[in-house]
Amino acid sequence: MRRIIYLLPVVAVLCIGVQSCCCDRDDDNDSAPVANPAKQPNGDYAVDLGLSVKWATCNVGATTPEEYGDYFAWGDTTTYYKPGYAQDKSLRIWKQDETGYEWSIYKYCNGTNNTLTKYCNNGDYGNIDSDTILLPVDDVAHSKWGGNWRMPTKAEFKELLDSCDWEFITQNDVKGLKVTSRKDSSQSIFLPAAGFRDEIYLKGFGSFGYYWSGMLNTSTPYRAWALLFLSSGSSMYYDNRCYGYPVRPVCP
Repeated sequence: MRRIIYLLPVVAVLCIGVQSCCCDRDDDNDSAPVANPAKQPNGDYAVDLGLSVKWATCNVGATTPEEYGDYFAWGDTTTYYKPGYAQDKSLRIWKQDETGYEWSIYKYCNGTNNTLTKYCNNGDYGNIDSDTILLPVDDVAHSKWGGNWRMPTKAEFKELLDSCDWEFITQNDVKGLKVTSRKDSSQSIFLPAAGFRDEIYLKGFGSFGYYWSGMLNTSTPYRAWALLFLSSGSSMYYDNRCYGYPVRPVCP
């Protein structure tokens, strides 16, 4: 069988205009996460940008909008490094028997023949199943925060790109994107340029933002869809599922 191809991220960005997004009170208790992130001044965890879903104030594993949070391989709900070492660049941060974000320890890779064991629609790459969107049990946003929280879909990220204004800024000494609602310019979220983890390395932090969606790239199922941004623009993108990306949850 064809083996999973090892690829480094390719930066392909669409330049866009700069405008904005923000948050609205949600009285539904299901939106309150189990692991509490930052609240809005009105007490909400979610920001209503006037879109089809509300966006969380911060990343999974973070407590403020500027914190990078944790890095997760696509479909995995645990980190490969020791708790509290998300941004540590030393070589001694890894859990026992784990050696960074690579295919050999990826949850849904058969290390013997380097094929996929779940979320695969093509027999050339592994065991075929019908799931192209992460199930709740494999969705780290739902796993960590509970309630109605989940990872965004590709369409929801695209809606964020197309319906909001984007500005690459420095907020509290952290570089990232301010995303502002075009319907209500008082409403916005901040996505830190947290980079990503590849094997033992932390790459691109301060310059790039990579955020997993919950959707498989069905044309090459060893990859999944993600949002990619840098100072010159943002676009949808797909990358190897074994890489460690941050996650920004959404809720109804």
